[in-house]
Amino acid sequence: MVSRTQTEDEVRTAQRYFGSFADDYHRAFDGGGANPLHHAINRLFRRKTFVRRTERIRELLEEYGVAGKTVLDLGCGSGEVSIMAARLGATVVGLDIVDDMIAIARTGAAAAGVAGRTTFRVANIVEGTLPPADVTMMVGVIEYYSDLETVLSKACAATEGLLVIVDTRGPLWRRTLRRVLARLKRFYVYYRDPREVAAIVARQGFIEHRYLAGHSFTLLAFTRASSRAPRPSSDGTLASA
Repeated sequence: MVSRTQTEDEVRTAQRYFGSFADDYHRAFDGGGANPLHHAINRLFRRKTFVRRTERIRELLEEYGVAGKTVLDLGCGSGEVSIMAARLGATVVGLDIVDDMIAIARTGAAAAGVAGRTTFRVANIVEGTLPPADVTMMVGVIEYYSDLETVLSKACAATEGLLVIVDTRGPLWRRTLRRVLARLKRFYVYYRDPREVAAIVARQGFIEHRYLAGHSFTLLAFTRASSRAPRPSSDGTLASA
């Protein structure tokens, strides 16, 4: 049983860590960054991962038919995935615990011409009730919470149709480096077997719609069993990301 104190500590440390380099994190998509270390990490690691996973999510949302639907982006960061969903015609609510990330997301939405279809708010997703949505996304979020059951249960409760979960894992050497960085920077990171994630979501009444296993991330998509979501294609649910 994970204590409330532990969860609060995880939220505070993640807030401090990501708040310390919000702009450089946002620059991952172009491989830049003001801080030399983050510039190198963006160029060598984050850029390829972020671009590829965003493209896979875009393909999934297009297939699902997200235009005209509501999307909830939990841990939206600097808003790139939210903005992409809004460009596809969705109405998006993005929540994140870091003020600077939310400010960047709002600026990006305005620049992309989708400010009218996006709402970004500072919020702790483990507290209170999440707003309902046709689609819920958690991109690079679950690895920062030890109480996976509670976090996923809240996401499932908010989701009417499609739930998209993307973790950032990579090969063993990258996970090892990430754990070393977490110790140095004093934040928490937890890597889960995708089967553990799928089992929790299944108990909440969802069925697996897509499983994409890539070099640097895993994408899991689930549909509520009672929804009229499209069925997986006949060529199977395992593909390369």
